[in-house]
Amino acid sequence: MPRKLVAGRRVGELEEAILRELWRAEGPLSGRELADRLPGPERAYTTVMTVLGRLVKKNLVERLADGRGFRYRAAGDPEQLTAQAIGRLVCSSRDPAAVLAHFVEGLDDRSLVDELAAVLERVRRP
Repeated sequence: MPRKLVAGRRVGELEEAILRELWRAEGPLSGRELADRLPGPERAYTTVMTVLGRLVKKNLVERLADGRGFRYRAAGDPEQLTAQAIGRLVCSSRDPAAVLAHFVEGLDDRSLVDELAAVLERVRRP
């Protein structure tokens, strides 16, 4: 099965299922809670923990200390994660301003350009 892209990162089927559960959750989950919530066949706790570690390394999931253990939450919703990935990519350039200028000049969707202008106006106001 082909891997899906989430915020510019390739994720496997189990990684995607874990992210979906974390997005649905009302708060951070322990590895055990997450393993119990996953749809489909039962997965070993150690497998879930290994995949969570990979998602943390990909900056898609945050690990939070909780007593002697950890709880996990998505590092943002899909749009926030994509924005974070774009931000990291832009900032890795020698000239972030030029990258942004090329990006905006290449936009073909007038309504998207208008929305971007409105966001910039909001950000500029003190």
